[in-house]
Amino acid sequence: MRSFMVELAQVAGKLARKHFRSLGDNATSKKGRNDYVTYVDRNIEETLAIRIKAHYPDHLIVGEETHEASSDLANYDGPAWIIDPIDGTTNFVRGIPHFAISIAFCDRGFEPRHSVIYDPMKDEIFYAERNAGMWLNNERVYTSECKVLEDSIVACAPSFRTMDASQDVFTVLQNLQPKIDDMRRAGSAALDLAYTAVGRCDAYWELGIWPWDTAAGELIVRCAGGKVSDVNGNEDALLTRRSIVAAASPELHGLLLQECAVLAPWMDKAPYTDHLLSQSQQA
Repeated sequence: MRSFMVELAQVAGKLARKHFRSLGDNATSKKGRNDYVTYVDRNIEETLAIRIKAHYPDHLIVGEETHEASSDLANYDGPAWIIDPIDGTTNFVRGIPHFAISIAFCDRGFEPRHSVIYDPMKDEIFYAERNAGMWLNNERVYTSECKVLEDSIVACAPSFRTMDASQDVFTVLQNLQPKIDDMRRAGSAALDLAYTAVGRCDAYWELGIWPWDTAAGELIVRCAGGKVSDVNGNEDALLTRRSIVAAASPELHGLLLQECAVLAPWMDKAPYTDHLLSQSQQA
């Protein structure tokens, strides 16, 4: 499975590099506020789906651009793939070389078993297998094991697609900044998680994410020794979680979870009650 997933990621990365900084007119459209998609996203996802189906015709594919709300995800318990063809599309569109391909394979219950995040501009492959470990290219790597806020570099992504919870998000930012070493906002959830896994950052949090943003990265962080949950501390139910708190150690995760506690009530409010299972049930 590892060689197949790495091959998928590299094929996708080659397509992304080919079109980077060469998007033509009308190449980009908006799915929502500050939420972009390009023909490259769609091309990559379609290419990956064709290759996966050629090997595993019965596997379900949940992709950011082509997932279907009509899929009965609540009752599906077989093998599934969760794909983000370009995580960091705004960076890609703007010519910023910081984006990634994110692919997770789930054996049952939408629990990732194998994950790969590929940064095609730096040619870095972050790979993880549940209960086996995490590798950067071919080197076994681990988190920084940072345990305290004051020593931590924290990645974040303040709300930009919907502003409903912005005041509470800014409260977290304001309270957290004086307590940590520094903060980063780079524009790719997948790479924020990958960087947390290898010690370039020590933690990452965001409100409003989707499973394709984090499925691969969550496993990568856990396999490197870190801890991941939503803002309520829930580590399960990937398809219904719309927030994330990831950290290099359980100790740091607990501290960051306390800082993000003000965001927890939003998980029971629109638009964060909208998730893949709710879409499936409405279809």
